[in-house]
Amino acid sequence: MADMNQILGVSKEILKFTSPLTWLVVDTTEKIINKTNTVSNNGNLDEMKEEALRQEISLRMLEAQARVAQEISIARRIDTAEEVIIEEFYDKSGEGGIGLNLKEEGTSLGMNASGRSITKRVYTFKGWRDGGLEAVEKMIVKDKE
Repeated sequence: MADMNQILGVSKEILKFTSPLTWLVVDTTEKIINKTNTVSNNGNLDEMKEEALRQEISLRMLEAQARVAQEISIARRIDTAEEVIIEEFYDKSGEGGIGLNLKEEGTSLGMNASGRSITKRVYTFKGWRDGGLEAVEKMIVKDKE
């Protein structure tokens, strides 16, 4: 086994100078594998699961905050526009089926399902209503405070 480790070490050193990008990929992959082995051998898998769950929850919260900020921005622009055109189209549909096929050669049973979700939102804002631009400037100043 020592011979194999020596060969790998020499190969990595050669890669470092001949193909730095490939060496970087190999080196990083080796470190990830070693860390995974260390964590699984030390019983820290539960800690990794907790961290993964924590990161997933954090990401969901950020996505929700981004959606809220987007809706607030749209509402503010609607409030200040002279003319607003809104087109919204939502279509959620699905279908499924079950089939039975009986033949002399044998019997087969099958199921299928499909779903479709279409969302289209188009907002068109034209102009500024009287005092709309000033209202936006006030909102910007208030948000900075």
